[in-house]
Amino acid sequence: MKRQTVMIVDDTLSNIELLSESLGDEYELIFATSGADALELIRADKPDLLLLDVMMPGMDGYQLCTILKGDPATRDIPVIFVTAMCQEEDEIKGLELGAIDYVTKPISPHIVRARVKNHLELKRYRDLLETLSMAADRAKKEFLRSISHELRTPLTPILGMTDLVLTSEEDDDKRKYLSLVQKAAMKLLGIVEDLIETSRLEGEGVHLENSPFLLRPFLEAVLGESAALADGKGLELGMSVDPALPEAISADQKMLRKLLSMVLGNAFKFTSQGEVALEVQLRDEASSPRVRFSVLDTGIGLAQEDLARIFNDFTQSDGSVTRAFPGLGLGLTLARRIAELMGGRIWAEARPGGGSVFRFEIPLLLPDPAVNRTVA
Repeated sequence: MKRQTVMIVDDTLSNIELLSESLGDEYELIFATSGADALELIRADKPDLLLLDVMMPGMDGYQLCTILKGDPATRDIPVIFVTAMCQEEDEIKGLELGAIDYVTKPISPHIVRARVKNHLELKRYRDLLETLSMAADRAKKEFLRSISHELRTPLTPILGMTDLVLTSEEDDDKRKYLSLVQKAAMKLLGIVEDLIETSRLEGEGVHLENSPFLLRPFLEAVLGESAALADGKGLELGMSVDPALPEAISADQKMLRKLLSMVLGNAFKFTSQGEVALEVQLRDEASSPRVRFSVLDTGIGLAQEDLARIFNDFTQSDGSVTRAFPGLGLGLTLARRIAELMGGRIWAEARPGGGSVFRFEIPLLLPDPAVNRTVA
């Protein structure tokens, strides 16, 4: 097994020698006598752990630690400060900067050796868990991709043949049973489509295709697709658009339509009476204007502890086997991923008086003026 690497950074050679003797031959040791030299070495080859002095000319230990913790490529390197600065506020500062430990001089070789050993063992297990997690994630994605397509293949002829028989069957009882088969197959197909979309969004190579379009007609078309569902449940369906919003925006229409449809569908699913409404507002935040979409309903509502949890994979607010609303709990997961892919975010709120509010925001992108004149 490859020996773990420990870097010692101290501007005093006698301190480096003492720390080297404390660690013995168990580790691969690298030395630097200044913060700048250490940073150059670390960027060339990351050590497994850093023993860092604080008081050094030029770049001191605190500054080096700040740089390392601010860089995604080096922030996971464990840092142990080894210093003569023994005041409580010095130790607090070091730990707040991201160090995992703080050892004061004069050092005890046994204590240094024990702490280095313990922290490297923790790092070894953390790295192992990260590797296992990545492997499990890859296996899950591959499983979803495979099983989704395997389920989709037989569903297509089932739906096709059922529809064909329904068009020619005159017996009412047979038509009723065939309709039940058709509805069940359609529901299963929806679940499979969600699994396929989850697998696709988790994969690489998903790119946005932004194009200009008129906002209000787009929203009316999306709501129009939900009108039959609203009528079937006796729900009012409303929409309001902020007049401050431009007439045309630029976005990936396919993704935005899917995101809106998922959030609206979720509202209809959990609302049996009252209304579902869509509000679209301009959020003119300093240098980053955004479009906020809010879907309000008068449904069953959400508990405070469920407001963030429901966007996790395979999660519903009611996790019991006997829950009243079936499904895998993937709809809002997909909505979160699409919102993030579009550079935005999504969240839920409890609606005063009952029901829920689901909001998501995306950056407001304006079409090129020359293109804007041709948008229809």
